[in-house]
Amino acid sequence: MPGADSQVEDAIFALASHIFLQTPDASICLDALERLLGVVRLQYLILFLTFVRAAHYWTRVHPELEFEEDIKELLATHEALAACILNDPEAGSDVVSQSLLDESLVLRQKADKSGALLAAIVDSSADAIVSKSLDGVISSWNGGAERLFGYTAEEAIGKHISLIIPVERHHEEVTILERLRRGERIEHFDTVRVRKDGTRLDISLTISPVRDAVGRIIRASKIARDITQRKQIERELRESQERFRELAAALETQVQLRTQELERRNAEILRQSDQLRALTGRLLQVQDGERRHMARELHDSAGQTLTALGMKLSQFAQSAKQDPAQIAKDVEDAEKLVDQLTREIRTTSYLLHPPLLDESGLRSALHWYVEGLEKRSGLDIELRISEDFGRLSREMELLLFRLVQESLTNIHRQSGSKTALIRIERTGDNVYVEVKDQGKGISSDRLAEIQSQGTGVGIRGMIERVHQFHGELRIESDGSGTKICATLPTKTRSTTEQGRFNQAA
Repeated sequence: MPGADSQVEDAIFALASHIFLQTPDASICLDALERLLGVVRLQYLILFLTFVRAAHYWTRVHPELEFEEDIKELLATHEALAACILNDPEAGSDVVSQSLLDESLVLRQKADKSGALLAAIVDSSADAIVSKSLDGVISSWNGGAERLFGYTAEEAIGKHISLIIPVERHHEEVTILERLRRGERIEHFDTVRVRKDGTRLDISLTISPVRDAVGRIIRASKIARDITQRKQIERELRESQERFRELAAALETQVQLRTQELERRNAEILRQSDQLRALTGRLLQVQDGERRHMARELHDSAGQTLTALGMKLSQFAQSAKQDPAQIAKDVEDAEKLVDQLTREIRTTSYLLHPPLLDESGLRSALHWYVEGLEKRSGLDIELRISEDFGRLSREMELLLFRLVQESLTNIHRQSGSKTALIRIERTGDNVYVEVKDQGKGISSDRLAEIQSQGTGVGIRGMIERVHQFHGELRIESDGSGTKICATLPTKTRSTTEQGRFNQAA
């Protein structure tokens, strides 16, 4: 209702006055009030106006009754209204009153029709529409409520609303009723209710207070909508989001692991690159050592022979001037020196790469080398290698030959031993090589340095050659001698062979 002394209140009074007096504008004013107040409230107003009019004309036939002060003030301030009331013939009162009653009947019919229409709309609604008292007792139950909760109207009306509320949610109803008593409207309150068969369903509630004609809250109207499907969708959605988060976390973990793996591989590549540079440097040192070894061999053998040959040729020149008979002897000596030089050069070239290694295999090449070294050095060398040893790859045979050659060279030059033992065996897919002497041995500090750092040109060369074939080299030494042991897999390509194989592929 409008506030006191407001323009809307004045307008209602003006419109009601035209209806009260049945002026020519009464019909227009009646329509305006119906739009403003609604059918029901307008019906109450018409009944009230009819009562007031009947009371007014009753006072006219009782002149002893006086107007009250507020009516006197009203008539004094509205001359036109006062003239209509005071000068209106009483005979017309019945007609006007009857007209007002007729209007009230029409309005009542409209109200009944509107109420029936509203009831039909409520009953056909897909939503559950329920009314209840402020104590929670159900007073109406539409078809939507029957379909949603499974109870008929006869089963529900008169029962407490807790009929459809889970036990653990009874506190919600207490809160709702308290808010309704305060005149609050509760919109879109998501909760859970129980059907007649015991199943639970998710619903959204809109609850409004219902007021009487004077504005007092007398009950509550509740609209319940089934949101089970929506809740299920929200739960598919939450689970999908959770799975997505888990997938994202797993993916992030995989990315981190992959990143760490790439970083590790990158570090490994860098480390291998450093190792490759170090290996290249070692190989260059080995090559330099081999060159020094070859130069020393040529200098010690062929160089001495060439010096002796030069001296003989000088003597030959002098003899040709002084004693012709000496010429024949000097020529013979020179021929011997040339033969010796030829043998020295041939031996050196054989040592660099013996032809027997390619032609007859490792066993024949080692026997030839051992026999030659025994003659040149005076060492007593025992070679143990079976006659059915067989052939290996060319690079593997060269590796084994170099291991024996380098070991015997070290024995001859550094150990002081007079004997050496060489043992070569094939066991399964491996080759075992052992070279042992009875010399002074290697100190423990020096041996630790050799094994950890591979120092020494000859030792470093052996280590690098064995590692190329993925083999293992061990050095054992004490005061009774030194033993060098190597184990190599026969079915594994060397790094050089693998490189050539990859390049060919």
